[in-house]
Amino acid sequence: MCFRPFFLVILTIVICSCGKSTQENALDSLVGNWTVASVFEISEELDNGVVIGQIQVEYNNGGQFTFSKESMNYEYTTDQLFSSSQDYVFEIRKENAGFTRVDVFTIKGEVEDFRVRFGDETSDAHEDATQIQLGQVVESDTHRLTRSIELTKN
Repeated sequence: MCFRPFFLVILTIVICSCGKSTQENALDSLVGNWTVASVFEISEELDNGVVIGQIQVEYNNGGQFTFSKESMNYEYTTDQLFSSSQDYVFEIRKENAGFTRVDVFTIKGEVEDFRVRFGDETSDAHEDATQIQLGQVVESDTHRLTRSIELTKN
């Protein structure tokens, strides 16, 4: 008789903890139509790896990103038009952040890759996100471009 309530409590805990994985929740949040709120770029001129010149620019020209579970289409404008349709793989990995480990979300595309930051980057920000930031760094021997694209979900 005593085992029955105990069994029901254990069964309830097991059923409640059987939710989606972090990656599934994040991908579900990512899928959909997003509007480009702003694009921020830092362009740095390098000499033997040392920054010798820097330009920071913010663009508010709009644009659109559309994500399905396996592909993305986008178009946005800075001082030039960026437009692409490509397949991607959505990855999650752990990264050290001080004394703890955090989830790092990445889109590995056929043409270009983005680091994805959901909302305020708290531990549950990837669930039902309405704001994301896509970041990328493009680097050569003499130049480094850091781009941050702020998106809001339609």
